[in-house]
Amino acid sequence: MTTIICEFCESCISKHNISKHKKSDTCIKIQNIINKHTISYNLLKCENDTLKNTIYSFEKDIENYKNQIKILEKSSEEYRKIVEKAATKTTVKNYNHNNYLNYISSEPLKLSEVKKQVKSIMNCDTVMLDDNEFNEHIVDNILKDENGKDKVLCTDINRKNFTYKDEKSGQLVCDPELERIREQLRKGADVKSLKKNLLEKLVKEYEDNNNTGIDPYKKFCDIIQKLNFGSPFVDHVAKKTYIKSKNYKDKEQSYSILTDNKITNK
Repeated sequence: MTTIICEFCESCISKHNISKHKKSDTCIKIQNIINKHTISYNLLKCENDTLKNTIYSFEKDIENYKNQIKILEKSSEEYRKIVEKAATKTTVKNYNHNNYLNYISSEPLKLSEVKKQVKSIMNCDTVMLDDNEFNEHIVDNILKDENGKDKVLCTDINRKNFTYKDEKSGQLVCDPELERIREQLRKGADVKSLKKNLLEKLVKEYEDNNNTGIDPYKKFCDIIQKLNFGSPFVDHVAKKTYIKSKNYKDKEQSYSILTDNKITNK
């Protein structure tokens, strides 16, 4: 009698009875187990392939963003050198305008401490603030004294010229485009650590939101531009500290007081 091995349960069955055997309860149970594992395996394989494609796509996006960051950093460095070259001609000019002294803080701006100050107030949450809140955070905590008086004044809003008291001489010095201050701000920001923590936080938020919303890597590229302390920051400080606007407000107040006195005297 010819026997063959069942492909499912591996039992030795006569060739004549193999069809009947495959319909038996014992063999069917084993067939069901095999089918279940086969389906699970195929699903896992499919998910694994999908995951690999997703990872590959993310890696490609990361590489593209890295290249964009390099281009932006190169452009920023070239711009910094141009401004620095222009600033060296006027950076250490002394100013003795009593008008400025009426508005500027008696406390000098200590450039040597700016790096330390930035580290103490800069973190992931700070960087994720919108541009206005981020710039205001820097101004309030570094460019103002404890009484809220400006340590830095914008003296020419068109050319973006700024002045502040030198920490060594106590004299007013000019700093076009806030170049010296911005250099210390950039040095103080722990960029490597901030970038790592920020990207991890953005990716986690994106995944927690079922991978919907703004791409975390695009969002990351937009946010870290704040750490260059570029034109948006300079413009913000200029508008907040422009000396002419302060004079105008004071004149308006003086006029109001004079007018009120005239009315009262009548």
